[in-house]
Amino acid sequence: MEKRLNKDIPDIGQDIPAFEVVTSDNKTFKLSEELRSGQNVKLMFYRGHW
Repeated sequence: MEKRLNKDIPDIGQDIPAFEVVTSDNKTFKLSEELRSGQNVKLMFYRGHW
């Protein structure tokens, strides 16, 4: 059985919690608004250091 580092991270296929963030162009992105728009949403996260 795989040990999870963070039990709050959803598994593949599970719903994720609602969130909002400020984008690089200083706009607010709200997941709930994007989902309501009917558009598909693909989230990609990158590590913070390059």
